[in-house]
Amino acid sequence: MLQRIQTLFLLLASVCMLMATVTPLASFSHNGNPVVFEAMGLFRDGSLESSTWALFVIGAISSLLSIVTVFLYRTRMVQIRISIFNIFLMIGFYLYFGFLIFRINPEAGLQFQKIGIGVIMPVIAIILTYLAIRKIGADEVLVRSFNRLRK
Repeated sequence: MLQRIQTLFLLLASVCMLMATVTPLASFSHNGNPVVFEAMGLFRDGSLESSTWALFVIGAISSLLSIVTVFLYRTRMVQIRISIFNIFLMIGFYLYFGFLIFRINPEAGLQFQKIGIGVIMPVIAIILTYLAIRKIGADEVLVRSFNRLRK
């Protein structure tokens, strides 16, 4: 289980999604005051302006799915299916993030400043999950070839 490279890929993907949920996603300014967009909400001067808890939930579920997938090493096809679902969940993270930006920005009149590290982490997690799927598929092919030789 722990000696497989896909385990490392999945654990790193989990860490990336966890970082996406706890680090700032973007920074804005409103009349010279800093506004930070995180997965838990939009914070203006340190106080919660608008709650975006669903974004946090999507990131946390994606992180937990990667960890759960590691422990399903005996059922490789289930691992692949859960990993594919997890990739769609990470894409949903981006789609919901974009929706929130377009919903909040016009009414708040925010000036964009910079992208946070939290926005980049789901892309890295998607790549790592894809690499894990490829390695899990290679293991499945290897096990099936051994079963064919045994018969």
